[in-house]
Order: sequence, then structure tokens, then C-alpha cells
Amino acid sequence: YYLQKMAGALFSSLQQCAERETTDKQYAANVMRMENSYFFTQSVKQRGPEMTTLFAKQITAASSICKQSTDAYLGWMIKREFKALHSLFSNISRIRRDVGDADVPIHVPRATFVKTLQKESNRDVMKEKIGIIYARMEKHLSEAGGLLPVAWKALVKVLYEWFGRWEKLSTQCYKFGLEPSAVDVVRIAKAAGGSATRAAREKGPSNTVNIKNNSGRDRGRVGAEC
Repeated sequence: YYLQKMAGALFSSLQQCAERETTDKQYAANVMRMENSYFFTQSVKQRGPEMTTLFAKQITAASSICKQSTDAYLGWMIKREFKALHSLFSNISRIRRDVGDADVPIHVPRATFVKTLQKESNRDVMKEKIGIIYARMEKHLSEAGGLLPVAWKALVKVLYEWFGRWEKLSTQCYKFGLEPSAVDVVRIAKAAGGSATRAAREKGPSNTVNIKNNSGRDRGRVGAEC
């Protein structure tokens, strides 16, 4: 009972730490929640079925925190790196709701649409941007925590969903196919993360993780599956 209460207090403390004024609101708060909740879950599960059952409620709460924080973090990451594409398709989606597919090119001319895609969404640029995302995530997420391969797998899925929607909008409103396609983007992302994932598997999971804040000080050692 007391261990369960301590676990609950741990998550309350985590929330308070993540919301401190010194925390970068754009990503650091989500990274803090992701790493700590992920580590808690994995640590408990590694101690066997009895501990997993005992902390079932807390594991569910940690998994929910991890998923919500990961979704927010990945969304921020994609919007940051694909800012022009996100802005373009958000605008098209809004216009489409107001006037329908046929009139979208009146508000966003086809020439403007194609020019933006050629500049922001060609294969070379896509490889570069996805590589930058991986490098940034590698910097944000602690190697010892083991979360990077999991977060990257989630990112690949989100990239497919976003580019799949954009591909559909492009086809419906302009009869224009995205190149690379959503499937191609997935292949590029998997290639970017493949070597690191293999390295993580060879190294094996870590049982401890020190999470740092922006100043480099230890934020505490708490708990691990989204």
C-alpha cells in the first residue's frame, strides 16, 4: 500500500518538476515525462509478475503519461522540421472545409503548391530533415533510458499518418502525387533509425537512468512502456 502511495506521489512530483518555469515548454517538459514514466514502467516489469500486478494501476498511469507526452513531443518535432509543409497543408485543409476540393486551387494556386513541394518535400530534403530529427531526438533522449528506439518507432508511425493525410489532400485537391510518398517517407525514416536500433539491441536494456534538466543537474532517477 505504502509503495503504491509513493509511486502516486512520484508522478505528482514529476508533473510539478515538468511545469517549473525553468523548463523549456516546447519539448523539455514532455521529454521529462516520457523518460521518467517509461523508466518506471520498465523497471517494475523487470521485477516480475508479482510486482507488475501490485503496481498495475501505477503502470497504467505511467503508460498514459508516456503516450500523451510522446504524442505531444513528436507532433512538436514534426511541425518544427516540416514547418512549411505543415503550414501549407493546414491551410489547404481549412480552405477545403470551407469551400470544397474543387475551389482549393483558387485560394492556393497549383503553381505555388507544386513549388513548395519541390522545395520542401523532395527526396534529398526529406532524408536531410529526417536525419536532423533523429539527431535531435538522440540529443534529447537519454541513451541509458532506452527510450530512443521506442520513440523513433512511434515517430515513423506518426510520419506515415501525417504524410498519408497530406498525400490524400494533394491527390484530392490538385491531382498531384507526393514524391516521396508516405510509404517512401517511412522507408527513409526506418533507414535513418535502423543502425541505432540495432546498436541498442546489442547493448541491451539499462536498469537505471539519470535524467538531466537543461542546466545539466540530475533531475532524479525514476521510473520505465508507453
